[in-house]
Amino acid sequence: MKNEVELVKKAEEISKGLKRLSKKSRKVVLPYHSSYDLIDELEDIADSLVSDLKSKEQES
Repeated sequence: MKNEVELVKKAEEISKGLKRLSKKSRKVVLPYHSSYDLIDELEDIADSLVSDLKSKEQES
């Protein structure tokens, strides 16, 4: 159960980050370096989420 909560948190972090990058939800343009840093952070979270899901799948 705790693992599922962590998976949901990671997915929510990715969603929030994508919204920060989105033109629709942003009022101010992010500087390029901030955008690149956010993309790197989201890639790390997404990789971690995929890894966690794969290990959960193997446990089943």
